[in-house]
Amino acid sequence: MAIATFALYVGGARDFVLILIHDQHYIRDQFGAGGIDYFTDYPPLLRAVWAINVLAGLTTPVLLLALNRWALPTALAATIAQGVLLAVTFAFLDRWAMLGAMTSWFDIGIGVTTALIAGYCETIRRRGVLASPDS
Repeated sequence: MAIATFALYVGGARDFVLILIHDQHYIRDQFGAGGIDYFTDYPPLLRAVWAINVLAGLTTPVLLLALNRWALPTALAATIAQGVLLAVTFAFLDRWAMLGAMTSWFDIGIGVTTALIAGYCETIRRRGVLASPDS
């Protein structure tokens, strides 16, 4: 599960960077014409939340494979950031109409996957599997 999550977030990091630099060709190919309009004035605060999501999403699987106790907090950070992004963009930025059903469902799936890995981290933490830094 950690490797699959890492792979998903590598793709997310690529999306983030290419959208951040406003690669119009990539955005149009990936999200359609609505993607250009959607990401042109993307709020800076949401970009920061997205960055937290991507960084925590990339870090969590690495920490999980190392059985490091910080896997759970980073997984929770990624889950919360993803949840905020989904809630705000669906409620206020008309995400479904602008990016389409396929992209929307895919991102919901990423959110579910992120929550599942956070749940797994919590389970193995309770079982004492995640190591503390002084172990």
